[in-house]
Amino acid sequence: MKPQNTIRRSRLTFFYLLAFTFTIYTTASGQAQEPKESPGYVVIGAFTIEKNAIKLIDYARERNISAKYQIHPTKDLYYVYEQVDKPLAEKQRIKENFPEFYDVWVYRGELGRSSLNKVPTSTVVAKNEGDNKTLVITETDQSTHAGIAAADSEKESETKGEHEAPKNLERKENTYHVYLNTINAKNMKEVKGRVNVIDPVRAKQLLVAKSHEVTEVKNPNNGGNVIKLATDIFGFREVQQTINLDNPVNDTTQNFVHTIGDSIIVDFELQRFKKGDVLVMYNVYFFKDAAIMRPESIYELNSLLDMLKENESLVVKLHGHTNGNSHGKIIHLDPEDKNFFSLNADHKEDNGSAKKLSLFRAYTIQHWLIEQGIAEDRIDIKGWGGKQMIYDKHDTQAYKNVRVEVEIVEE
Repeated sequence: MKPQNTIRRSRLTFFYLLAFTFTIYTTASGQAQEPKESPGYVVIGAFTIEKNAIKLIDYARERNISAKYQIHPTKDLYYVYEQVDKPLAEKQRIKENFPEFYDVWVYRGELGRSSLNKVPTSTVVAKNEGDNKTLVITETDQSTHAGIAAADSEKESETKGEHEAPKNLERKENTYHVYLNTINAKNMKEVKGRVNVIDPVRAKQLLVAKSHEVTEVKNPNNGGNVIKLATDIFGFREVQQTINLDNPVNDTTQNFVHTIGDSIIVDFELQRFKKGDVLVMYNVYFFKDAAIMRPESIYELNSLLDMLKENESLVVKLHGHTNGNSHGKIIHLDPEDKNFFSLNADHKEDNGSAKKLSLFRAYTIQHWLIEQGIAEDRIDIKGWGGKQMIYDKHDTQAYKNVRVEVEIVEE
């Protein structure tokens, strides 16, 4: 056993160390000091097209955000940012006051042209000999609303969904290069999705293109080389643009078309759906007789999540539907072990009606959204079973009866 005075000395030493530690975090007035933070950039958007960055700057400045833009030295993306002494605090202020910028992030690297003088995304690059030129997109980002994942540390986190778009495109005979520039009109951010390319003369779909990539469109040979472009992006109303491939920029189209080299850039300002509108989640898929989603459903789920994050006043109701009204086995989520995307997990098994299955499916999406931080009182659910089928259950299109619809209740 230690002597009593030794124990007392040990206790005194501990308290002295504790007091010393406390003093280094306090000021002379006794107030706790905040940890020092190095200056940096608060990035509110990253763009492949310079024109989009300029639009976001105008939007941000209307909200008293002192935005500027520069190109990233290696990523060929135009960063729209604020340069501040305390970026973490400014990031939090923007997120709290402007929900549309929910995905801002802090960057402490370099911006501006590198010493290698890399060609930026929207620069014309000459190919072969002569004046045969094309737009080369070297990098785009999957989420587009932020470009790159948020980073609150000294190093930028840049691991979210990057990929390379087509390179070294060469103009082929009777082929045009078209870049589909889909933009969220609410916050001026790039939105990736599908655009239908249509021959309006023959009322025929030519192809389904991806936005924010250079697409090769063949000459439709319809008498005027005219095509119609119609967006098909979940969460946004359809926008249609019609252009003449041989004369894309004219008095009618100059507000939404410009060119870079031989690439035709077509702008689409997308509007969100409004109160009372119903969106169909055709690209959310469930395993048979189960309320468990297939992994490929994640893309459209993320689109719904973005819509809810962008507008904190938005309230939705999820309507589940099935193909027919038969009873049978139902596999559904275990509330204690929520594995949303795999049948090889701990799930509950039940027996019930098609209406019950459809309700469980709406419940699965509801709870996936809750897991991502959306308040439960913003997501109501209802199961209809087979009462509102679009096609006869034996029709070749009957698989479309299995769906979840999103009704916008409040905005």
